[in-house]
Amino acid sequence: MENNLRWQGREKRRFPRAKFPCKVVIYLPWEHVLVTHTENIGCGGIRVIVEEDLDVSSVVGVEVFFDNEKAIRCKGKVVWKLEVKNPLAEDVLFFDLGLEFMDIKEKDKEIIKKLIDSLLEK
Repeated sequence: MENNLRWQGREKRRFPRAKFPCKVVIYLPWEHVLVTHTENIGCGGIRVIVEEDLDVSSVVGVEVFFDNEKAIRCKGKVVWKLEVKNPLAEDVLFFDLGLEFMDIKEKDKEIIKKLIDSLLEK
C-alpha cells in the first residue's frame, strides 16, 4: 500500500486516541528488542513506527514509559500494519503498526485513561 494513502472513513475506534510521544520498548519473541516512540496512544493500544517487519497477529512484549521511572508492561498484538517508504532513502522501509494491549492490568488501563482524558481536554 502506498504511504500517501490514509484512512478517510469515519473513526470507528472503541477507545479514543491522543498524540503523546513516549518511549516504547517492544520485546520480540526471538529475543530481539526494538526501541521506538508512540505515534498515538489509547486505552486499547498504541501506534508505533518501527524498522522491523512484524506479522499481523504477532504477539510481543510491550513497555510504555510515561516518564523516566513509570512504565506500563503488558503484551501487545499487531492488529494492523502499513509499509512506509523512508523519504530520505527510497530503499528503506518503515512499518507503521497498530498494537492492541493484551494482559494489561486494570490499574495501568486507568493510568492510560486519565492521561488520554487530560490530553483530549486540552
